[in-house]
Amino acid sequence: MSQVLVKDVLLRIYLYPHIWIYAHFMVQRELYMFLLNYFETNSRILGGLCGFPRILDIIQQFYWDRPKGRQAFGSKPLLHPLTKEIIGERPNPEEIGKIRLLLLSLAEMVLRQHVSISDVITLAAFLDKSDDLLCVEDVLHMVLRLLSHKHFLTNFLENINALGGCQMFINLLKRQPEVIRLQGLQVLGRLLIGIPTEKKGIRFFALGGSSAKYVLENQWREKLKLEIIFVVIADRLLTFPFSDSVRATLFDVLLGGASPKQVLRKVHHEELQSDKKNSANGPSAHFALPQILQVLFKFMLNCEDFETREQILRDLQKLLEANPSNIDCLISEHGWQAWFLSLLSDVQFKKHHIIDVHDSNATKVNETMLIRSIFCVVHCHCIFSVKGGWRHVEQTVNLLLLHLEQGQLSRRVLMNELLDDLIQGLIDIASKQNILTVQPCRDNTLYLLTLLDETLIRDTLSSLPFPRSILSEALVDDISSSEGYNAFGALESLGPNELSDDDPSGISDGRAVKKSSSINQLRGWQQCSSQNEVVMDDHHWHLYDKVWTLVSEMNGKGPSKRSVTSASTGPSLGQRARGLVESLNMPAVEMATAVVSGGLSAVANISTSKLVDKAIRLRGEKCPRILFRLVLLYLCKADLERASRCVQQFVSLLPFLLSADNEQIKNRLQLFIWSLLDARAQVGSQDDGARIHVISHLIRETVKYGKSMLAMSIADRDNLEDPSSSLSEAGSVNSLLQKDRVVAAVKDETNYIKSSIEERLKQVQELRLELDEISSLEQQQKKAFEDELQSNLSMIFSSDGKRRSASRLTYDEDQQSVADKWCHMFRELTDERGPWSATPFPNNALTWWKLDRTEDPYRRRLKLKRNYNFDEHLCNPPCTCATGDSEASKHTDDLLSSERGHVLGEVKSFLLKGLRGISEEEILDLPSNEDDEPSNADSTSSEINASLHPNIEQVDHTEDKGDNGISQNRQDHTSSYSVTGEDEVLLSVSCILVTPKRKIAGHLDLMKNSLHFYAEFVVEGTGGSRIFNSSGGLNYPNNPEAGHTEKAAKPKTCKSVVRTNIDSEKGNPMERLDPVQQRAFSGKQPKDVKRHRRWDLCKVKAVHWTRYLLQYTAIEIFFINSISPVFMNFGSHKRSKEVGRQIVSLRNEALFPKSSTKNRDEIIHFVDKRLAIEMAESARDVWRRREISNFEYLMILNTLAGRSYNDLTQYPVFPWVLADYTSQNLDFNKSTTFRDLSKPVGALDPKRFEVFEERYCNFCDPDIPRFYYGSHYSSMGSVLFYLLRLEPFTTFHRNLQGGRFDHADRLFQSIEGTYANCLSNTSDVKELIPEFFYMPESLVNSNQYHLGIKQDGEPLGDVVLPRWAKDSPEEFIFKNREALESEYVSSNLHHWIDLIFGCKQRGKPAVEAANVFYHLTYEGAVDLEAIDDPLQRDAVEDQIANFGQTPIQLFRKKHPKRGLPMPIARPLYYAPGSITLTSVVSAGFQEPAAIVFVGVMESTVALVSQGLIMSVKMWLTSQLQTGGNFTFSSSQEPFFGIGSDLSIPRKIGGPLAENLELGTQCFATLQVRSSSFLLSCGNWDNSFRVISLNDGRMVQSIRQHKDLVSCVSVAMDGSIVVTGSHDTTVMVWEVTSSTRIVNKKVRDVQNIPDRIRKDHILSDKPCHILCGHDDVVTCVAVCVELDLVVSGSKDSSCILHTLWQGRYVRSIYHPNGSALSKMVVSRHGRLVLYSNDDLNLLLYSINGKLLATSETNGRINCMELSSCGEFLVCSGDKGQIILRSMHSLEIVSRYDAMGKVILSLSVTPEDCFLVGTQDGSLLVYSLETPQQRKSSLLQNIKSRTFATG
Repeated sequence: MSQVLVKDVLLRIYLYPHIWIYAHFMVQRELYMFLLNYFETNSRILGGLCGFPRILDIIQQFYWDRPKGRQAFGSKPLLHPLTKEIIGERPNPEEIGKIRLLLLSLAEMVLRQHVSISDVITLAAFLDKSDDLLCVEDVLHMVLRLLSHKHFLTNFLENINALGGCQMFINLLKRQPEVIRLQGLQVLGRLLIGIPTEKKGIRFFALGGSSAKYVLENQWREKLKLEIIFVVIADRLLTFPFSDSVRATLFDVLLGGASPKQVLRKVHHEELQSDKKNSANGPSAHFALPQILQVLFKFMLNCEDFETREQILRDLQKLLEANPSNIDCLISEHGWQAWFLSLLSDVQFKKHHIIDVHDSNATKVNETMLIRSIFCVVHCHCIFSVKGGWRHVEQTVNLLLLHLEQGQLSRRVLMNELLDDLIQGLIDIASKQNILTVQPCRDNTLYLLTLLDETLIRDTLSSLPFPRSILSEALVDDISSSEGYNAFGALESLGPNELSDDDPSGISDGRAVKKSSSINQLRGWQQCSSQNEVVMDDHHWHLYDKVWTLVSEMNGKGPSKRSVTSASTGPSLGQRARGLVESLNMPAVEMATAVVSGGLSAVANISTSKLVDKAIRLRGEKCPRILFRLVLLYLCKADLERASRCVQQFVSLLPFLLSADNEQIKNRLQLFIWSLLDARAQVGSQDDGARIHVISHLIRETVKYGKSMLAMSIADRDNLEDPSSSLSEAGSVNSLLQKDRVVAAVKDETNYIKSSIEERLKQVQELRLELDEISSLEQQQKKAFEDELQSNLSMIFSSDGKRRSASRLTYDEDQQSVADKWCHMFRELTDERGPWSATPFPNNALTWWKLDRTEDPYRRRLKLKRNYNFDEHLCNPPCTCATGDSEASKHTDDLLSSERGHVLGEVKSFLLKGLRGISEEEILDLPSNEDDEPSNADSTSSEINASLHPNIEQVDHTEDKGDNGISQNRQDHTSSYSVTGEDEVLLSVSCILVTPKRKIAGHLDLMKNSLHFYAEFVVEGTGGSRIFNSSGGLNYPNNPEAGHTEKAAKPKTCKSVVRTNIDSEKGNPMERLDPVQQRAFSGKQPKDVKRHRRWDLCKVKAVHWTRYLLQYTAIEIFFINSISPVFMNFGSHKRSKEVGRQIVSLRNEALFPKSSTKNRDEIIHFVDKRLAIEMAESARDVWRRREISNFEYLMILNTLAGRSYNDLTQYPVFPWVLADYTSQNLDFNKSTTFRDLSKPVGALDPKRFEVFEERYCNFCDPDIPRFYYGSHYSSMGSVLFYLLRLEPFTTFHRNLQGGRFDHADRLFQSIEGTYANCLSNTSDVKELIPEFFYMPESLVNSNQYHLGIKQDGEPLGDVVLPRWAKDSPEEFIFKNREALESEYVSSNLHHWIDLIFGCKQRGKPAVEAANVFYHLTYEGAVDLEAIDDPLQRDAVEDQIANFGQTPIQLFRKKHPKRGLPMPIARPLYYAPGSITLTSVVSAGFQEPAAIVFVGVMESTVALVSQGLIMSVKMWLTSQLQTGGNFTFSSSQEPFFGIGSDLSIPRKIGGPLAENLELGTQCFATLQVRSSSFLLSCGNWDNSFRVISLNDGRMVQSIRQHKDLVSCVSVAMDGSIVVTGSHDTTVMVWEVTSSTRIVNKKVRDVQNIPDRIRKDHILSDKPCHILCGHDDVVTCVAVCVELDLVVSGSKDSSCILHTLWQGRYVRSIYHPNGSALSKMVVSRHGRLVLYSNDDLNLLLYSINGKLLATSETNGRINCMELSSCGEFLVCSGDKGQIILRSMHSLEIVSRYDAMGKVILSLSVTPEDCFLVGTQDGSLLVYSLETPQQRKSSLLQNIKSRTFATG
């Protein structure tokens, strides 16, 4: 089966839910199951056939759970259109849900193949805006399934990134149903987890990696920006209560993808405990999104259920213990310590408290213990494994100190407990593995000891002894006089200068704490410490004991020995640098550079100089300060046992501690010994003197191990004296001490204490500022996030609105097309030639007609078409219409009943079923071409419409907010078909479509291959600048704010687009419009407006930049194939020019791609003002050479001057050419017969001109320039005056007159009276319009309107014609046109052109010619944009629109006169007698045979004999001899003749059918590029064939008719072939080539082999199959210029169809009922019929009027038209060639054929006749040359001499 057909079936039937929505559930289920199975095996066609947006739209419109908006289908049952019985119901909600899941499976299949930005936009818009919660839930389930596929996730994230990030889904967390919130949270989590690391930028939020990296101070602000989404997530979720499902989902997101139930089981304590090892190795135990923890903690903080909080903490603890990488993820989050600390209350808890289970605080204590345990796990991991992990411990201490500063004393206890837990954890691990000696654990432990030292100083500093005398001398006057050394006092006593000089930490910088603030805080801490002095209980001693154990582990077995070695040798420079890199996590390159350039001293100058300095100092300290302080604390405060154990531990460490030899150790050793002596003096007497022995032992051991240092330091021993010493060894010890070293050590200790405390204060203060800044920045970021979110969502909604609007517009357009096709199908079936006609042809039924806007190449509109919307009330007097409505209605009903009496009920039901779903306005507006605009409902459509619409539900018509977006690129269709790249909107602009009937505001979309206009509202008034706003959008009526701003390649506002909905069509169409639409169409009939119009860019012939209301803001687009031009007005000059150029560019690119090798001669250019003037000058030269007629030239000038049929305010203008409307006959040889073309109409009558001249001379106004004539020669009123009797101008006239005809005496009555009025009336100076030269129907009241009664009592009917017209409108038009083309007018027309289009139009020449009109009729007379007052602007625009506009000036110089006529160029027109028989040639057949066909193509003559022998000869003309164009000059005599054979005669075709009447109708010639072909029919196999004239081979054989093909015809331009058959049908074929066939959308073109397709000349399928005949089709003709296909038949009728649409126009019945034998149709609108039965010629107009008849007195075998179409050449058995006029069939000339029977005839473009005779001779008739005349004269003389002799 053809793939195209399969796609159409799938798209138009299976995926068209309008058909299925009311079907049974099982039917729909099987349907979508079939589609799923089919697309599973044919997945490649799914994406292009049905995209995700369309599936989602189908769900919203048809398979909803909660209907909302006018787009929801099926809320009410389907009713029968006639009986109103229920014939279908939508499945129940449960079944709908199942179908919806099937559709989502289809959508999932589509998205797995490819996900685009439009898919993401559609999804985001749906999830955010849809109120159908079950649909949202189902879609989220589908999305979650898809996110588990890596390929989809990658593509999905790329598209999300392009749209602003995954926060577009965050509003799902605001949904009321919990299940949607949880699904939304899972979607967000999976998106955030799935973001690739390399793409985590500002829109993708930084996630924790496998190894923890501390966020430095210059990074946390940036990271806060990235992680603000989690703050917003928490805020969204916190508006709803906490539940187990929320907890489970948060863990699901944290762990990265398990279902909530699995997570609940996973984090359950017992299962996790049992599977601890497995879970640690599995991916489910890893923190995939640690940032979600802050959401979890915010929930816990607001959760009042402490058991839930406890459970969460237990789960977290187990997860952290199970997988160390989880700890890395946790510590990578900034402020993680605050999350835990925020859960604690202000009550002080201790680990050794007894917990009462009945106590309300028991659960809080458990929670505190869990938090401590988590801190212990995390801190231990940081110390053991993380480089720089000590900083996390320090940050925890800082946070606790910050709370301590705020008076929360429990934090102080908690801090000690956390340190206790940490040290215990370190000891436990160190006991199992020697980890404290390796990096990074060793450096982290050293830093930890400094933190412990600070804690020890803070808790016990006031209790430690120091020698007062030494301090006094060291600190001079600033040392406190208290008994013990008070560090806080010492610090406070230091002067400002000392504090500044000794401040190594940069406290004085901009961000540091001020000095006074530091001192105040120190004082506060001192007071706090003194008032709440720490009691040294067992808890403290346990902590200090653990510290000793930790130090022992660090300096136990092995390390002490290694320390001695390293003390002697020392690490190398490289080793020390590498150690710093490892411990400080500094970039190696940076460190190496610093070391190489300046040694280790240079390291202090890099970015982390403080940390480097501190690391070097800590590693260099063999004896940490905390050890001396602990020893003194134990000796002074601990019990004797603890003190003794401490001394033992310390003594064991002394060899290592005193192994270093530097000044600092020496000074510190002396201070320590001095402190021991002081302590022995103070506390030695305790414990019955036992303590003094412990202290003395320590002194001895210290002196022992430090003897070398002390011996080297002995000096000035007389200066050292301790008066408090009473021991005998005091003198010996004192002898080892030096005062200066002790003082230096005291100063060093003082500075250390001061810097440590102030550094801590600084960090705490910075932390406070940082937290405040974070809080402030978080609020700012949240606001910025919300703003960006709204901006992104607005963009998404706008884009989705564009898509849905485009989808609805496409559906609306599709429905309009369907309605059009249905109605025309109905008309074809029921019209007079239809198979179900109620009034079979011929009949006397009344038929009404109106003008067909089809234009021929000369821009004539010659045809009428049937008016199905005619208002019969207009045929009656107004009083009858007013009082006799019921009678008129009854008459109509009776007529309707009689017309439909023969229509079968079944047929009617079938038609109604097909028409169901089509909106009322579309049924009533069913034009015969794309430009049709109906006015009222016809009786047929009314009857259909009365029973058309079933009682389908009326859904909520509330305007969908999503429809207010801008429509750009049409990406998907709701109900029709997918959009390809050719349908992408490249430019969308607001504009006004100007038509004769109305002006319609809307939008024009420029696509690759087409133009699409869709209506917004009908414009009231002139439709000038007030319709557009400042940005170029539309100002909607009563709603100017709703204007549309267009954007290139972006879509458009669809707020007022009229949408069609199958399920909501009952009722008044106005009720189906949005409020804006109702205002826009207020007072109008929206049913009359054709919503969508589309034009093929490849058919664009020209684009002109033109004026509207005298402003260059419009373009007019001209097309080929008789398509009427399109006139559009835009908001500005620039925009109109831009659109015009773009259309031209797209057209040229579509026809001639850059890679194409086609001849580019047909490339067009945008016709702006400059090019229009150049084209006018070129046309002028052609006219002067008489290559075009006067009429053609005037139409060209009108077109270039901006005169348009579309705009009645600037209609084409033609001159009055005759002045004699009273004579019986016209004499074109008299000048008085003609009007003076050198004067304007106002100056033709001298008496009236005197009035004008006097007014001009006496007129004086400061604002208005002088003028002769107040009215104009061309205005809308004058156009409607002339065309009153021709629809649709009749309707226009009535609309202009308020819905009725003007008074009869003021209407167009007679030609003579109108011309006389133009000469005498001072307010009437109008010229004529083109219709006076080609349209006789405009002069006849053919529709029998009641135009009124004149004052003389006579009713007004047809226009009264001059006497010389013989009461024939055709005669009048013929004479008027003949006058226009006469020599007098040709010689004087240039004067009139000067007045209208040339130099006398404006300026001084215009004044001299008395050709000055009111100033507002001229371009540039007023600047509309400068008029600010809208009322004044409207008034000016109204005056311009209604009172005439002067055409664009095309010529600045005087127009030249036309050249002299050249009779020899048109011999049939000027001298038909000059045509004579010039030669007789043999056909060249082997045996004499009748020539049944003669065809001429350029230089070739094709002959076909009775026996189907084809001979091809050369046609010799003067053109070939000279090589130039066909012209004659005095030096060249014309020559025509038959040359030699181009090929040998050969047999063509096969056997002919027996019943075939072989004749000229069976053959035709065709020229395709440089090749020539012969078409032949009548073959026995019902085919017709294409035969090459070059070699005689058969190129193509087409067999589509069901019976014998009896006749064939080819259009003059060779683009169309028409065939008729015995099967009573006519087929239309397009001439094409192989490449065009492949590119065209021919259904089965894929199945045609290349070897067959490559030589095809005609399309494989006919364009149209035309029906209507009841018997054999005997003759056919085609006229591309008139868009007509004409066929004659043995049924005595001739049928006219439109060529491009294939629609029935009319039938002409032979008056005598004779079978038609031959016919010709002229491009001038004349049709000649001939029948062999009565031997009469019948001349008809193409509008069906019989114009003339003529007897032939013999059988005619052939008849042809001359090249100009004005003469008929026919011949037959009589042996004569008759030349007849196509105006009246009068014989113009006769040509003798020597008595031969003529069977075939051809007329060449040079007006030569080639005649084929029965005896096989070929006669050539052409112009007689002088040689021939001389020879003929000699022969005549000889014959006369012979006769006399």
